[in-house]
Amino acid sequence: FEGIMKRFVKRIVLFALPFLLFAAGIVPFYLALTGTGELGVLEESIEKQRQEHETLLGLGYNEDTCYYKLINAEHYQADVLALGTSRVMQLKDSFFQDSFYNCGGAVSGNYNEYRNFLQNLNYKPKLILLGLDTWVFNDEWNKQVWDYETYREIHSANRSRGAVLKQVIQDWRSKKWAFGDLRNYPQNIGFNGRVKDVGFLFDGSYYYGDIYRQTDAEPERLLADTMNRIENGDNRFEWGEHIDPDTLRQLEALLSYCKENEIEVAAFLTPFAPSIYSEMEACGNYGYMTEIMPACTELFEKYQYEIYDYADGAALGVTDAYFVDGFHGSEVTYAYLLKDMAAKNQSVRDAVDLKKMGELICGRYSEKVFFDPDERHG
Repeated sequence: FEGIMKRFVKRIVLFALPFLLFAAGIVPFYLALTGTGELGVLEESIEKQRQEHETLLGLGYNEDTCYYKLINAEHYQADVLALGTSRVMQLKDSFFQDSFYNCGGAVSGNYNEYRNFLQNLNYKPKLILLGLDTWVFNDEWNKQVWDYETYREIHSANRSRGAVLKQVIQDWRSKKWAFGDLRNYPQNIGFNGRVKDVGFLFDGSYYYGDIYRQTDAEPERLLADTMNRIENGDNRFEWGEHIDPDTLRQLEALLSYCKENEIEVAAFLTPFAPSIYSEMEACGNYGYMTEIMPACTELFEKYQYEIYDYADGAALGVTDAYFVDGFHGSEVTYAYLLKDMAAKNQSVRDAVDLKKMGELICGRYSEKVFFDPDERHG
């Protein structure tokens, strides 16, 4: 009997060994995900950030930006909202004297999606700073975009834990991160926050801690990816000759909704780094861009709103060094942008704190950021 039991136990161990080894290999990654807050309840992370404003929410594998921005916008019920893609996320609460929240990144497609986001809000802001990306007017890009023809309720869209776990292991094997990196910025939430000091601040603005620390980075290196997109005509930089009429119809529906709900709108074409804009002009593959402002100016005048052209970052008096890549301006760039808008638009001028913005610009740490990134963490 004793021999039989030994053989039985041995077989059980041999059968279970692969599963035990697999589990042993998985556990460290799962603990890393839970320890960083990557798999945490979003509402709990939001509450922590509201209590500790210096905390970044930088989820790397489980982002739920639209839902995150909706929850916070409804909580703060700010008079002024920034609405657009990631290219408006450098507008900051410190620029304003009125209450402000940045909903940048809550949308990524066409203007029906922008309207859908506003329809999901449980209140109406007084003023929307509306960032318009030029590629949304390009039919070649719009063919890839999911349309929001009817109202859709915004809800949480967390990825499955299995999918997150699989991706984080793949990135570890590719040496995109190491376990020691997770101790870099322990006060933050999420992989990007812990490893790179990158993520959303309490006001919805986005902080690029890793890039802000590269004070000696050559602008050409940060622009290289965007230059490749222009050369290949892909990834938002698809070539196009004429403006897409559907975009104008969607934009008009958005403006009509704002007018009906007594929401003031001040819009702007989001800026490219000067070298990028010059390259797009020189290559001759973006004819639709010359048609945007004439068409939009007429449309905005119809609804008694105003739009400003900052597509060429040079119009703001900034250089490539003021950009974090080819098409994302830094927080300093957006201070210049907002200051220029305030000089031209009464609603914007009433909302911003020009004195504070002037102080931030004059005392800036670099062309990209106002304060030393290391001092931010005290």
